[in-house]
Amino acid sequence: MRPRSAHPWSRDPVPGIAVIVAGVALAAFLTLTASILFFPAFQGLDARITAAIRGVGPAPLEALARGLTFLGAPLTMTVLTVAGVAWLLARRRSAEAVLLGVTMAAGTSAGSALKALIERARPGIEYARIPVPESYSFPSGHALAAFLYFGIVAFLFFVLARTPRVKLGAWALCSLIAFGVALSRVYLGVHYLGDIIASWMLGSAFLTAFVGAYVWWVTREARERRATRAGA
Repeated sequence: MRPRSAHPWSRDPVPGIAVIVAGVALAAFLTLTASILFFPAFQGLDARITAAIRGVGPAPLEALARGLTFLGAPLTMTVLTVAGVAWLLARRRSAEAVLLGVTMAAGTSAGSALKALIERARPGIEYARIPVPESYSFPSGHALAAFLYFGIVAFLFFVLARTPRVKLGAWALCSLIAFGVALSRVYLGVHYLGDIIASWMLGSAFLTAFVGAYVWWVTREARERRATRAGA
């Protein structure tokens, strides 16, 4: 019986699709950015929806939101990324370790640069349930980092896990955590909803681009190994 491969791609259109998806996500991010910067009506809608989210929920929800926002904090994300890369390297998954490390580094760096470039002010201090960060608001660094990290983790479970139940469970859990981290920033009063959606769009562009590059690389490596064995 032929052994199961952890990377069942051969002549797969995934890399090309990833480039298209990344381009669409980037275009959506630029469109949203322009709307927030130049259209007062859109700014007002964003503020009203954000205010509605802040007003939702009983008091215990604040404790949950604080925990989720801590999970998405830069230090926490850095520790989780380093731990994930180290674990993958220990398992001799160097391509997957590079995927996680490079995606997180490139994506979060781009988010920080865009904050400084766009300079959107955060909601007023009177809305905040936690200390307001000194950085700008758009896009949300917490939401972007959580989207990238848990997106890569979900993808790696999809690639490496053997059973559909584990794949689906990992995807659902990672999606729920990333979603919770992002909305916690709105609920705690330090971001607008538009900041969050922009982070998801930007994260989608980075995630699909780097996943596409990963798929291309492992497919190429698998083909070379097969060619070497055939020529031996």
